[in-house]
Amino acid sequence: MGLFEDIKEKFNELEDGRYVVRVEGFKRDKTIRNSNPIRWELSLMNDYSAQLPAKFSHVETNAGFQILLRELKNLGYSKPGSAEEFEEILNSLRGAIVEVSVTTTNKEEGYREVKFLRKLY
Repeated sequence: MGLFEDIKEKFNELEDGRYVVRVEGFKRDKTIRNSNPIRWELSLMNDYSAQLPAKFSHVETNAGFQILLRELKNLGYSKPGSAEEFEEILNSLRGAIVEVSVTTTNKEEGYREVKFLRKLY
């Protein structure tokens, strides 16, 4: 075993495109900048040797919240009327099969974006 065998998969990125994932869950993660985005737990449905980039939804900013609302609309959900209803919608996504897009937004910095496109099941 090589010295860096444990991180070899980090060099095997998915190509930009569309993929089918299962929504395993989500959590709120505090970042070093003290923001609280949603970190989605997604798993690829097909047998890819590459890893799916992490998906974050920055709901603490108005722009990030509106982006997530548009994605939820793509998945077939109406705009929630309260924080409780919002949480119910997110919880109902656990176990859902969803199509996502992966796009490289900044090659120099390695920024990759994952967007929800549509709910398959």
